[in-house]
Amino acid sequence: MNAITNIHQNMGVSFLLQALTLLQGLHLWHPTMAFAFARSSLLATLFTSRSFTIHRSGSLKSICREKLGGGGVAMDQVGGVSIRPKNVVLYHYPCPDGIFAALAAHLYHSAIGRPVSFLPNTVFEPLRVEDISTKNVETFYLLDFAGPQGFAVELAKKAKEVVVLDHHKTALETLPPNGTGPPNLQVLLDMKRSGATIAYDYFLEKLQVESSLQTFLQDDDASHLETLFKYIQDADLWTWALPESKQFSSGLSDCKIEYNAVKNGEVFHQLLALDPEVLIKRGKVSLQEKQKLIDLTLDRSFVVSLGQGKFGQCLAVRADAVANLRSELGNQLAAKSRDQGLRAIGAVVYVEEAMNDASMFKISLRSLGSTEDTTEISQVYGGGGHRNASSFLLSVQSFERWKA
Repeated sequence: MNAITNIHQNMGVSFLLQALTLLQGLHLWHPTMAFAFARSSLLATLFTSRSFTIHRSGSLKSICREKLGGGGVAMDQVGGVSIRPKNVVLYHYPCPDGIFAALAAHLYHSAIGRPVSFLPNTVFEPLRVEDISTKNVETFYLLDFAGPQGFAVELAKKAKEVVVLDHHKTALETLPPNGTGPPNLQVLLDMKRSGATIAYDYFLEKLQVESSLQTFLQDDDASHLETLFKYIQDADLWTWALPESKQFSSGLSDCKIEYNAVKNGEVFHQLLALDPEVLIKRGKVSLQEKQKLIDLTLDRSFVVSLGQGKFGQCLAVRADAVANLRSELGNQLAAKSRDQGLRAIGAVVYVEEAMNDASMFKISLRSLGSTEDTTEISQVYGGGGHRNASSFLLSVQSFERWKA
């Protein structure tokens, strides 16, 4: 039996007032974005102020997976026949790079007036092809996460078109190059750009080809938008080349924006209204407090034998309370590990709350230098990512055997 849920979305003046109040309360409102915010909100209203029906399989797992929404029509009911939106976006969640990649898709679809749905996709519980209906879907976009090995190819066998925009090393190694996979699978991989920037460039070019528009937004708003994407890329690639980039990243994290577009239908409006100067100011203060937490956690580090010794030894920490700091913590842990004569790798170990499974650890690996490839470890355990930043899942019982 299919579980059918009727949902009514009603976005209008009350929504705008509530959203503006929220942003002002967070002290994150950017004055020059006011018009763009209102315009985007009204465009979203055209696509979401209606009743629609979501068909879902009966299990709770499938229900959670197949929810659609986030700035577009999930499914229209026309003459008793359910019709999917023309395009569906699957994006890496929870990740700033992933949600900004989705933002680029949102701006494109809003500008041309094409309905779209957004599905957050996690690496620890990725969507499965059998959970996704391809009926009446024109294009599936896989942004910043191509799914587990074989997912994109299998989806292309069912779908009309699949477009992958990614930059992870594991995607480069597991996805078929253009021309060697299914003819309806388009793969764009670029490890020199972040997923968000790849999506921004892709959808902007697509907008320029398909319409008379040259930018997503106009004048100062366009410049403001580009600045946000540059900071997101700077942090995701771990280059930190922009002024006060770590402060920006810390300030963004402090906002605690819910990146799940199904749960938070205003997420794209919230992102557009962010003010980099305000984020940097906030981040300057919070970085100091976060470093204190990192120092305390580093003091509790211990040696592990990666893969029970197959991949050498490094330092690890339990970081359940500071999992949100895993990247900075992991890099500092890798430096400490190197200084102790171990591999220049840090293993940040924590229980992923969203999994609701205390028997499994998520292991986030961070490394230093061009010779320490963390994916050689993570891929053995079904994970992946970048050379210097990857992750995987491991049972608590198995991890106990890693301890030196």
